[in-house]
Amino acid sequence: MLPHKIITTQVIEDVVNKSSADRIPVRDLVEAMEAIGFGLVMMIFAFGIVIPLPPPFPSIISIPLAIFSLQMALGYSAPKLPKRFSDLSVKRSVLAMLVQKSSPYIRRVERILRPRLSFMTYGIMERVIGVFTLIFSVSIFLPIPLSNFIPGLGILIISFGLLGKDGLIVIIGLIVGSIGIAITTASVFLGVEVFNYLKGLIN
Repeated sequence: MLPHKIITTQVIEDVVNKSSADRIPVRDLVEAMEAIGFGLVMMIFAFGIVIPLPPPFPSIISIPLAIFSLQMALGYSAPKLPKRFSDLSVKRSVLAMLVQKSSPYIRRVERILRPRLSFMTYGIMERVIGVFTLIFSVSIFLPIPLSNFIPGLGILIISFGLLGKDGLIVIIGLIVGSIGIAITTASVFLGVEVFNYLKGLIN
């Protein structure tokens, strides 16, 4: 597990520390993560959803998450961003703050990660995970109460499982994200029911 500990705690820090510019291109971040696969890039974006941010930031962050999830579902070996998104940049101070806030949590999770049920992190199962995280990302994009945090947490847990080749953690992430989707679906259904009920009263 040592290689994963070095990767998760140092790759983004290295990008931040090596740059003296005020803004860091998203392209540089994604390129730094290409050798690792989807786990780290999804973890970083998922942290941006789980850490409380005002609207519309969660919806904006869900867009690259959806792109990466679709790529996983299609069998890509590493994340690739369209030029339109890769040319965007992030403030160095914001990225440094994200790394600072997430690092303690990352180190705690790394202690429990270990290779198990590894079939969940390879081949066809990685594509299946991509389909689920795509659904979770679309849910995050929707402006519905409680539609952000739980699916985002599910993606975050899945990303840890991918990094640690820990299939059990991946399964837990899939369950958490699915609960979030169930809550979102129920919110939509109840909202429609309430609307129809009020409409009936008015009529």
